[in-house]
Amino acid sequence: MKAMKGLLLGTAAGMVAISGAQAADLPVKAKPVEYVKVCSLYGAGFFYVPGTDTCLKIGMYIRSDHAYGNAAIVSGVYSTTNSNTRTTTDLYSYRARVNLTTDWRTQSDYGVIRAYAAIQVQQSSGDLSINANSLGAPASTGQAGILRAFIQFAGFTVGHAVSFFDFFNGADYGYVPGFNASTGVNGIDILGYTWQLGNGVSVSVDIEDGSGAGSSTAPGTARSRNVVNASAAAQLGNGITADAQRAWTPDIAGNIRIDQAWGSAQLSAAFHNLSGGYYSTGNVPFVATVNGHPGDEWGYALGAGFRLTNFLQPKDTLEAQFVWANGAASYTHTNPANFTYGSGNSFGMGYVLDGVFVTGSGIEKTDTWKAELGYQHYWNAQWRTSVYAIWTGVEYSDTARNMLCGVTGSAALYTNVAGTPANCSPNFTQRNFSTRTAWNPHPSLEIGLDLIYWHLDTANAGAQVLNTNGSRVAGPYIAEDQDRYMAVLRFQKTILP
Repeated sequence: MKAMKGLLLGTAAGMVAISGAQAADLPVKAKPVEYVKVCSLYGAGFFYVPGTDTCLKIGMYIRSDHAYGNAAIVSGVYSTTNSNTRTTTDLYSYRARVNLTTDWRTQSDYGVIRAYAAIQVQQSSGDLSINANSLGAPASTGQAGILRAFIQFAGFTVGHAVSFFDFFNGADYGYVPGFNASTGVNGIDILGYTWQLGNGVSVSVDIEDGSGAGSSTAPGTARSRNVVNASAAAQLGNGITADAQRAWTPDIAGNIRIDQAWGSAQLSAAFHNLSGGYYSTGNVPFVATVNGHPGDEWGYALGAGFRLTNFLQPKDTLEAQFVWANGAASYTHTNPANFTYGSGNSFGMGYVLDGVFVTGSGIEKTDTWKAELGYQHYWNAQWRTSVYAIWTGVEYSDTARNMLCGVTGSAALYTNVAGTPANCSPNFTQRNFSTRTAWNPHPSLEIGLDLIYWHLDTANAGAQVLNTNGSRVAGPYIAEDQDRYMAVLRFQKTILP
């Protein structure tokens, strides 16, 4: 009996041990999957980043542009590289672009903390240059850049964003917005603050990048300082010579704005430093610090605009703006330098400058202005048409004109001009008109056609002798007004706005 009892107890103990070992071998129960939750605090498309209280929205579009006409979409409307010959100028050009955006928002005791970025990658027909040393292989396959990278917190905006001076963005009404100087497309580096006063009224002020010191710098990357040393141009004989102080001070801009159900309106102001570099004295180069320099100068720009929503018809928009600048040309023009050839021996030219000086003088500031108008009409949910017009002008004082034109036999006015033009007048205007019709077969897909016309009222008129410029040989030319035409066909798929 004792033996049987011991056997049973041993067997039971063994079974317990075996069952314990099997239990130890069983897999541990997995934690429940943490699904992404929708964040409805900031509109459609946001979701909570797992494990945080931050909401994120990821957006993207893919775009393909095809342009045809004698104004290149890649290099700009008026350019010294646009020689308008069979071997130097493309009538057909293209651009493929990917734009990725991220919008991060977090609630805090001081309001919403927002971090926003827009990164762009594109390939254009101008990017695929041929490198003869690599047996015809492309030397470049595209470009990448940052359109937006800013933080907003407790009224502050810091980073690469839209200038607080801006109101009208021509890109809202056309695919190639002409001479519109808005930073809305490319952005600019700012540090700003906005006061919300209630009922849609706000006041904003910022300091922004005014570091550009050469005539090739365009708005969107920095506010250009196009200050010309006419004495150096006459001495060196090489045309327009940018001679500006570097980035010792930022630009200051701001606005008073109202946003309500009927639309928006804004008054803007900006102050722009256009201090010059050094004088040119005899054989001493104009970069020599011993020459002295003109006194510091500040220019300004004033703007006023309005936008009417649901104008006459639901969803229709009417928008207008006028900007006047004195010594702050980058607030009215995108193209600081214009020089273009027409057919045969025809050409037009004109420069957009902040100011001009000669040895011993102060800076003579330039007046520039622009007037813009845009209207967009929705025929139905899928079709819409917009029209856009802009008129810009550049006006020099008599003193500035004499500085640019008064040196006989020099190239003091325009690059590539051999001698002072007989009809020397740096004043000129530019006009741009376009109409775009877009079809949205699906809310996320757009197919549109933009028809564009540009006109340049040239700074001078009549016969002129030019130096060699690229594929254009030296010789007699006729300075006269120029016209440009272009059509842009766009396909765009938007993942999220």
